[in-house]
Amino acid sequence: MPQENDNLFKEAKSFFQIYQPKGEIITGVTVPGNVMILGEIFEQNKGKGISANLNKNAFIIAQKKKDGDRSLEFYSQHYDEKIKLSLNAPERRDEHGWAYGMASTLYMLEGMSKKVTGMNVYINNKIPDLFNANSVEALEAGIADIASKFSDWDMTGVELAHVCADGEKKFLSAESNFVKYVPLLLGEKGCVTYFDAASGDHGNIKTTFGNLTFMIMSSGLKKKHIEEKRKSIFAEVKAAIETMNKLGANIDSLESLTLEKFDTYRSKLTLEQRKRCAYFISENERVAAAKIALTKGNLAGFLELINESQKNIKNRLDIVQEENEILVDMILDTEGVRAVRMLNMGTDGAVLVVVDKDKKLQAESKIKKTFTTSTGIELVTEVFNLDTQLEEFTIDVSTFKK
Repeated sequence: MPQENDNLFKEAKSFFQIYQPKGEIITGVTVPGNVMILGEIFEQNKGKGISANLNKNAFIIAQKKKDGDRSLEFYSQHYDEKIKLSLNAPERRDEHGWAYGMASTLYMLEGMSKKVTGMNVYINNKIPDLFNANSVEALEAGIADIASKFSDWDMTGVELAHVCADGEKKFLSAESNFVKYVPLLLGEKGCVTYFDAASGDHGNIKTTFGNLTFMIMSSGLKKKHIEEKRKSIFAEVKAAIETMNKLGANIDSLESLTLEKFDTYRSKLTLEQRKRCAYFISENERVAAAKIALTKGNLAGFLELINESQKNIKNRLDIVQEENEILVDMILDTEGVRAVRMLNMGTDGAVLVVVDKDKKLQAESKIKKTFTTSTGIELVTEVFNLDTQLEEFTIDVSTFKK
């Protein structure tokens, strides 16, 4: 706790190097990065997922402006840049840059008749952006939480998750799903977060990793042809659903099917469509089994499901190529590794690795060295240890007044 207080003091001190102390209290949140470690969710697969928080946070500190001041001032420590926007003008311009994600959330709240006040906002985002760790989403979730503290309305975490996702859709024209915000807003220390996009069911599962370490190794490699492959996979699933509905399936998305029910329609689909649909349907079933395994404390069973998921990715998505395949094979051949799975469908070179704690440093060093020698690409490692969650705090301004 003392170290956390020291970090908070440093962030607050930085805030007052940008903004003048006014009033007596400012408020803020820390929001962790997050990764989905099992499951896939998109429009045609309102499926299930299990996620965990990284041990890297975004600090957001905000100061409420006087009544009637509708301006928003965002300062980023990372970019060393201040951007000023207005609640009265919710249009997007290129110069809004990184700040517009947070602004889109506030604009969405305003459009729902949830009063938002003008504010000065300081951001120190330490969540990695090399891979999809929901760095931008953490800022949106955090500013939504702060906006509620500055106002007289209250919303649940799930309601705020919908606000953030809808803001991205409306003001950023981005594909977004509320599910990715749920663990950011509702995740708890010592837990992984389970969610079902179709039913809205969600919860935190108390989990102990014991003698294992969970880490992410990422090359940050984002190849256009892999992203195009991902889009083609979604298109194939959409076409398959249309075909199945013509045959009487009457479904909106794949979560409505089990593999057994899917067998009824397999012969009427192309080989690619069969493989893609089978991947997502089996992944939904795999997440449901993983939830049960974790609830019972069956960590070995959970790891087995992660490994099965990786085989499923390789055999049914045809997306494991080039450097990603080299990295996965290299990790599998490393002593102490218990489970491996590509994250984000392999689009950003991020791989989940579960390894024995006493072998972690040796394994990490070996993999990084061998991968760089083979490809010329540096790997970055991040860990998650389930000790982070969204936390609110207040700071007494008088401490910083001269």
